[in-house]
Amino acid sequence: MAAAGSWWVRAPATAAAITAVASDQGSSTLAISGGVAGWYSPGSGRFTEVPSTRPAASSGPLVALAASGSLGVVAFGSGLLLEVRQNGATRQLPAVAGVPRALAVLTGDPALLVVASSRGLYSGRLGFPLRPVVRGDGTAVTAPPRPGLDWLALVDGRLWTLAPGKSWVRGAGAPQMDPKTRALTELADGSELVAEPGGLVWLGAQGRWQPDFQVLPYGGLGGVPPITALAADGAASAYLATDGFGTMLTPDGGYSWYRAAPADPAISALATVGPVFAARPHGWVVALTAVGPFLHRLQALPAPPTYSPTSQTAELAGTAAVTLSSALLVTLLLWERARRRRARSV
Repeated sequence: MAAAGSWWVRAPATAAAITAVASDQGSSTLAISGGVAGWYSPGSGRFTEVPSTRPAASSGPLVALAASGSLGVVAFGSGLLLEVRQNGATRQLPAVAGVPRALAVLTGDPALLVVASSRGLYSGRLGFPLRPVVRGDGTAVTAPPRPGLDWLALVDGRLWTLAPGKSWVRGAGAPQMDPKTRALTELADGSELVAEPGGLVWLGAQGRWQPDFQVLPYGGLGGVPPITALAADGAASAYLATDGFGTMLTPDGGYSWYRAAPADPAISALATVGPVFAARPHGWVVALTAVGPFLHRLQALPAPPTYSPTSQTAELAGTAAVTLSSALLVTLLLWERARRRRARSV
């Protein structure tokens, strides 16, 4: 793991602490603050509460949320689901069994919703009863970052995938993960990253899986810090969050990892906001901590210079000329020094 300077800044203050935030391709996203859901803009810190999401005794607390553009879905501990729009419109959706752990929603015709709950995985069209896919303890789900890619979900530590126009199936070649694994993401090139609580990160591509990275103990008797989240932000970049070691970044699909940690090393959640899967990605990475959100503004990493064949030839010729001149100068200086020594000895 290579070291990298921290580029995180404190987010503009909001009325209350942000305790959950959804990844989204829009300029703002759904978040939970003070136990209530609202539309959150990381750049300004503005949080617009959705009053209908205030928990009731029968619904239980807010436990999960998802957003896709101006569309959002929030889930309560009772299994109740609520659709919310940025224009203020809301409607109740058919509930799911168990306690929702994670949601993913995708706009389109029709809009699709997938819920991973303590009773299993549920999938279907938004506004209609969701179909149970498999029973078990669902812990994670993610929508495809671009058209043509798969939905991903984890149930009892097993990966499930949904390809366009197909049915849910077990992930080909995927290993058995720790059943408590919740960190799951998909890059825009179709590769998949899964991070187990114990710090082992798996990389999957075209049905082939391999251990990719192991988070090391962060000193003393603390051991390996728990993994809390993964968030992708383009074709080959992703952020890994830990509870105690801050965040790490891979800019090359898991080949290398860099320490890129906010001032507070205990990260409880991670999300990307903005068109991070666009041709020119930009937006925010949001890291939630006990002292408030930290932000990193996405930007293109510096690329090595490229040369045309003509300019490459000129560059090589110039380099050769400089090298030859330097060698001749050194030779002349050495010859002159030797000549003077001979003259003194005579």
